[in-house]
This record gives sequence, C-alpha cells and structure tokens, in this order.
Amino acid sequence: MPKIADEARTARRDQIIAAAAACFARAGYHATTMADIAGAAGVSKGTPYLYFPGKEALFIALYEEWDCGLAARVDAAIGGLAEPARRSPGTILATVAAAIAAHVTGNPQTCRVLMEATTLAAYEPAIAAKVQAANAASLDQLTGLFEAGIAAGQWPAGTDPALRARLFTAGLYGLMSQWHTAPGSFSLDAAMGALAGTGAAGPSEDRGETERKGDGT
Repeated sequence: MPKIADEARTARRDQIIAAAAACFARAGYHATTMADIAGAAGVSKGTPYLYFPGKEALFIALYEEWDCGLAARVDAAIGGLAEPARRSPGTILATVAAAIAAHVTGNPQTCRVLMEATTLAAYEPAIAAKVQAANAASLDQLTGLFEAGIAAGQWPAGTDPALRARLFTAGLYGLMSQWHTAPGSFSLDAAMGALAGTGAAGPSEDRGETERKGDGT
C-alpha cells in the first residue's frame, strides 16, 4: 500500500511540474501564479503547496529535472562511444554538443522556459544559486576537456582552456536562443556540430574526419 501511495504522490508531483512548465511558457515566471498552475494541473488551489512551498521552489524543481535529464543523456552518449573515440576530447566535445541538441529539441517547451532562469538569477537568490552551481560544474568539466585536448594536440598549445569553455558555453546558449526565437529556421544539431568543430558539412559529416585532421574548434 505505501508503494502505491508513493507512486501516486510522484505522479501528482510530476503532473504539477508539467503544468507549471506550460504556465511559465505561456505567461512567463512572474505573471504565473500558483493558482494558475493548480488550474492547469486540474487540482485544487492548495494542492501544489503540498509538494512545493511556492512558485520559486517549483521553478527550481523544473530546472533540476531538466539538468538531471540532460546529464543522463550526455553520460549515455559518451558511454556509447567506442574506443578510441571515448578517449578523444574532440570527439567527446562533439558528442556533448549533439546530446544537448537532442535534449533541447526533445524538450522544447521546458528548454524555452528555463532559458529565463539566467534572467531570473539576477533577481531571485535561490534560482541564482542553482544556476551558478550548474554553470560552475559545466565550466569545470569543459575546461578539463579542453585541457586534455590541448595536451593531445587537438587544440593549439596557446589555447586558454577556461576561456574556450566559456566561449563554447556562450555559443550553446546563443544557438538555443536563436532556435527558440525562430523554430525550424535551422538545424540545431548541425549548428551544435559546427560549434564543436564537426559540422562544416552538415549533420551527415563523419565526425571522425575532424579528429583525423586535428582541427577541432
């Protein structure tokens, strides 16, 4: 019986989070109320408060679910690489870019909503803490990847790995913003591939060719 109750509670929580994403996408974070979310979820006005203390906590839960899903997708993509590709920083960077593109295109509404998180971080301390922690972890991982690539000769010896990590991250966010502004106007997967240095010939290009040329971006 407790297991059934736990499953029901989890399902209701997921229902509320999905309703919140729809409301945030339609009206934005500040214009959305907990009553709006309850109505979209088809529950009483007090029900969302049984799961979240307020709208900010709900937004953070949505942000965390997105991050967990993205991390799982990236890990699976890297884990699926065959040797020696799994040891190549350039190939891993391209794989990360492709996994992010797939996550964005597979969850467009949630991605569009959470792009607001960067703006909200300037005004909402709890959201800022989550965004900053996620960004710091991502930059650390990317910096390590660029460091390994420089050591392997895949990027020039004078490359600043921390700066390249920031530029790559900025490129990712820029492409996501453009894709959401004009859906269908370009292939996000191909653009992400070009950002990673593998998409000059489009999504069908052999990514191993870039590694053989040693000209990863």
